[in-house]
Amino acid sequence: AATTSALRLVGRRAAVSAATGAAVALPKQVLAKCTDIESCREVGDAKVAAQEAANPVINLGNGVRYKRVKEGAGATVSGNDVVDVAYSISTAGGSYMYSRGFGFEKDSDGVVDAGDFLRVRLGNQDVPKGIELALRGMKEGEKRRVELPPGPVTGFETSEWKPAPTTRRGKAQIVAYKNLIN
Repeated sequence: AATTSALRLVGRRAAVSAATGAAVALPKQVLAKCTDIESCREVGDAKVAAQEAANPVINLGNGVRYKRVKEGAGATVSGNDVVDVAYSISTAGGSYMYSRGFGFEKDSDGVVDAGDFLRVRLGNQDVPKGIELALRGMKEGEKRRVELPPGPVTGFETSEWKPAPTTRRGKAQIVAYKNLIN
């Protein structure tokens, strides 16, 4: 016996049900928890406060701070451990500079760098001091968003400008950044 399907569009979502009796439930209509702009602002502020309480920004001193983006599991990074790191570097304004391991960059042969990690030995100045501080205490699979101020205490100067970009665009970005802070 042939089955036929019906497709109903609900906004941008589609629900499909087959003539065989299987059905997909449509999303329930959600009523607003506020009635005017002020009550909506209060609901939004309460939601932001609850999220911040559940996952606060951790201040490590000297302007270095981080927020956990994804929980990890397993052993904790400490001492002079060797870790593999995927990273993306942006300016304070959010402009992308360069990265490694996320698939945003291609090498000279056009190969995408997804899964290509940077191997770091803590205490070896492979990464800026501020990043090293943020790596300590992480667990495997954990992701953190780290804010690192420029300067000789925690910035790129502490690692002799490592990790170095591998692409022409990344190299140009870091030269422009060096010129900006000098």
